Amino acid sequence: MAQSSRLKTNFYWGIAIIGYYCWFQAFYNAVRFGDMFYYSDLTDFIIGVASNFIPIFLLFVINLQIVFRLVRLKDEKRKLAVDVTLSFVSTVAVNYAYLLIINLFQKATIDWAGTFLNDILILLGIEMVYYFKRTLRSRQEAEDANKMMLQYKYDALRAQINPHFLFNSLNILYSLVSIDSMKSKVFIRELARMYRYVMAQQNREIISVREELEYLSSYVLVLSMRYNSKFLVEISGETDLDRNMIPFTMQLLIENVIKHNVISSSNPMKVAIMIDKDMIVVSNPYQPRVSETVSHFGLNYLSQLYEARGYRFYTENDGKTFKAFIPLLSSDTL
Repeated sequence: MAQSSRLKTNFYWGIAIIGYYCWFQAFYNAVRFGDMFYYSDLTDFIIGVASNFIPIFLLFVINLQIVFRLVRLKDEKRKLAVDVTLSFVSTVAVNYAYLLIINLFQKATIDWAGTFLNDILILLGIEMVYYFKRTLRSRQEAEDANKMMLQYKYDALRAQINPHFLFNSLNILYSLVSIDSMKSKVFIRELARMYRYVMAQQNREIISVREELEYLSSYVLVLSMRYNSKFLVEISGETDLDRNMIPFTMQLLIENVIKHNVISSSNPMKVAIMIDKDMIVVSNPYQPRVSETVSHFGLNYLSQLYEARGYRFYTENDGKTFKAFIPLLSSDTL
């Protein structure tokens, strides 16, 4: 694969060298002789091509080595200065070597101005390609680093999904077993469905809205038993959409409601989930705990994860109602 890529790159550079030579020679002939094809016969043309193409080819190869291999400085200004210096020194060396060889066969001179103009144009073109590729590589590395960071957070979050919730659920189950065996059976069934879902999503980054809502129904039922029916969730809108979302989005938002709000007999909690074709809006009364500690890790995490896919997740709080706006991903995201 690497060899194929290298051959393709060399092929493109070869085309660039030939294209540049044809352009420059035609331009030089037009300026100096008034005719782009200034050759008396085929022999003159072959000699002209041989004597002019070889130096240009050497300048191309040398400058490529200087820019892409020899000079590896992080400081862009220093690298450019060293590139220019080495390029000019190489041009002088190529000219003298060319004179030394060509004078063995015939008397010749060097057009120094034309040669240095060639070198400047060639170096400029190669530097532009180098910095363009460097910019693309830097952007790609930044995107990869950002994706790795988000994936690390996602994996960490998923790995702990949530031990304290399982602990609380087992405590509730322990209480239910001796009070209501029927409820305890339902509780065990829904808890098993939840963790089956968790296991099934271990390697998935996107999931359908339908699957997420199925998981949510089990999660809400377990929470309702935990809070003795003082915690309710009402879902309305288009629930049969062929759209996608990030797994555990709904759980994180419901957990956010539980973590930051008072839920009791005098302050029951009712969460409203409104679904349309492009967005899900989760809203709840704002009933802050007295000793509330605000970290918003889950909300920030969701915001970053949706943003990485080109979507905007955001929240609003007017002091009475807290709302979270979840963008739905297109059906071809999977």
